[in-house]
Amino acid sequence: MPKRGPYKKPSLKKFREVVIACKGFKGDVAKALNVNRLTVLNWCKDDPEFNACFAECDGKILDECLKSARQLAIGIPKTKKVDGKTVLTGWAERPDGQMLRYLIGKYGRDEGFAESLDITSNGETINAAPTPVVVEIIDRREQVRKPEEDAAEQG
Repeated sequence: MPKRGPYKKPSLKKFREVVIACKGFKGDVAKALNVNRLTVLNWCKDDPEFNACFAECDGKILDECLKSARQLAIGIPKTKKVDGKTVLTGWAERPDGQMLRYLIGKYGRDEGFAESLDITSNGETINAAPTPVVVEIIDRREQVRKPEEDAAEQG
């Protein structure tokens, strides 16, 4: 049980070590430091360097999650050697289409793979822009050639 009364704030180095060891769970950090969770929250509120320890830990956890997400998106193939070549024979884990879609949307945004389009004007959102902005969406899907049209034209 955490002690009551004034708490001695640990050094930044010690705090960072505990946050990393507890994988960023504030309740576990408080328990490890023998204080209550509110004390840890107050330390973070009062000290940006303490708060940054959690942000750093969150970033590392996000990196681990993205590694797992990448593996889910790609899947785990089953292969065998046939005539010296590696051939796909099936899947130990099939690719996860939703995860693949998410990662392409996240990392392919600059290449045009995105669920939404952020529109700004001189660094301000359109609602805050001094003059009205008109956005015209032109649908040109009918102009896109289909593979069967190309085949018919070639054949």
